[in-house]
Amino acid sequence: MPMSELTDVVSTDISDEELLRRISLHDLPAYELLYDRHAGPVYGLIMRMIKDRHLAEDLLQEIFWQVWQSAHQYQGSGVAAAWLFRIARNRCLDELRRQRARPSSAAPDITDMLEQQNLDTADASSESQPEIMFNRSRIQEALNDIPPDQRVCLEWAYFDGYTQREIAEIINVPIGTVKSRMRIGLEKLERLLRSAGFP
Repeated sequence: MPMSELTDVVSTDISDEELLRRISLHDLPAYELLYDRHAGPVYGLIMRMIKDRHLAEDLLQEIFWQVWQSAHQYQGSGVAAAWLFRIARNRCLDELRRQRARPSSAAPDITDMLEQQNLDTADASSESQPEIMFNRSRIQEALNDIPPDQRVCLEWAYFDGYTQREIAEIINVPIGTVKSRMRIGLEKLERLLRSAGFP
């Protein structure tokens, strides 16, 4: 690999996607820049879910080690920061399962939110478990049909509790872009759910 490929990474203008591409080639400066850029927000997510400073520090290192090892698995679809935060969230959930615990004040898992939505909007005695599972599946399918850049903003805002400003900082876009993506994403989600028969 040309040396310039490894050493011209000092510019902070390089995108996360390009950093991941370089990390997949074991470019250490790219890895260090990605770490510097996202370690703070990732640590914040870990602390919100785990609430143990020492364990959070260990998990932060494990998560970025996983990024180093699996950067080649990022296929360039969607926001690179979302891919990174998905790794972090999944690792935290694995740790919570291992402890046989659930996050006390962290954002609930999407399936928990969908289950609560069913309990809030329907009489449990009049809706069978198969119906609940079917509705949950349709909601998840609708979310999956929303473009990744819009879906990420919605999931982080409503499921992970991030503010629009925090989302803008994480994915490095103006806050107006985040607001626009969320508005368009919500409109698409509403249309998809209405077409699926939801009120």
